[in-house]
Parts: sequence; structure tokens; C-alpha cells
Amino acid sequence: MIPMLQRIIAGLVVLLVCLGCSSTPDEPVAKPGASVSADDNYRLGAEDKVKISVYGEADLSGEFVVDSSGVLATPFIGQIQVQGMTLREFELAYAKKLRDAEILLDPKVTAEVTSFRPIYVLGEVKKPGQYAFVSGMTVQKAVALAEGYTYRATESRVEITRGGRKFVVDVTPQTKVLPGDEIRILERFF
Repeated sequence: MIPMLQRIIAGLVVLLVCLGCSSTPDEPVAKPGASVSADDNYRLGAEDKVKISVYGEADLSGEFVVDSSGVLATPFIGQIQVQGMTLREFELAYAKKLRDAEILLDPKVTAEVTSFRPIYVLGEVKKPGQYAFVSGMTVQKAVALAEGYTYRATESRVEITRGGRKFVVDVTPQTKVLPGDEIRILERFF
């Protein structure tokens, strides 16, 4: 009776942990003004390039790109749905796949993002388009990549679309941009 009760409690704990870690793809990766660093819970998405290292196993390691449906295809174990996963969650999922496929008994997996998904700068800028994200990027730096504001642009407010949600924020030198953001420079009204 007691071992069965212990298994039920352990199962409930695992379920609660899984529910606490889950998110939907439509959930914003962070609030406007937040920055991306190795310490954050950065969530993987389409067009991220991920470097996977499996200790002592060069054939299972390499750099892979997350496709537009949020899937990362890897050698030997196939496809993994990674959309919305943190790097730590991905490492655990990759190690589990290696164990489940009986490729390795105790894989040591590390992962890092080597290239983040691009940002989009649209609206009242001289050269709207897609640009590569770099760590520490701000709205002002993104506008500079797009060759500056047009004469009709408002420089004090910006619309940011992140994870399917739109935010209008006041622009400061510290207004951060995250990978995958769509930054729309608004038109001013005289």
C-alpha cells in the first residue's frame, strides 16, 4: 500500500512540475523592456539556430535550425517539437530521446542558441525589413539598422508584436528588443 501511495505522490509532483513549465506558443517570451541573456528563460522558436553538444559523441552533436513549424530535426533520433521550450527543457528532451532510443544510457547534453531568429522593423523607417538579432538590441539600434526614421515617424512610441501580442510602449534608450519581435514605427499626427 505504501509503495503505491509513493508512486501516486511522485506522479502528482511530476504532473505539477510539467504544468508549471508549460506555455503556449502565443504567450509572449518576455515583457517589452526585458533583455535576453543566458540567465533568462529564453524560449526557442522558428529560425533559431541551436548548437547541441553531446559529451563524447560528435555524431550526435552539431548545429541545427528550428523550422517554421517549431521542429528541430536531428540525426539518429529525428524530429523534436521545440517551439516554446527553454534551452534546459530542450536539453532534457534531447537526452530523453537518446535514452528512449537506446542510443546512450546516460547522455550529457548541452545546448546554446548560436543565432537568434530575426527581428522585423516596419513602418516609418527608411528601409523596412528583416534584420539579424544581436544580444542587447534596443529599439534605437533596430531603427539604426533600418537606416533611421522617416520624416513622418513618431520617435517617442513604438508598437511591438511579440508572441502574437501587440504592445505600444514609450521608447527610451533602454527599450529592449527580443528575437522574433516585430517593431512598427508609428506615424505621427501633426
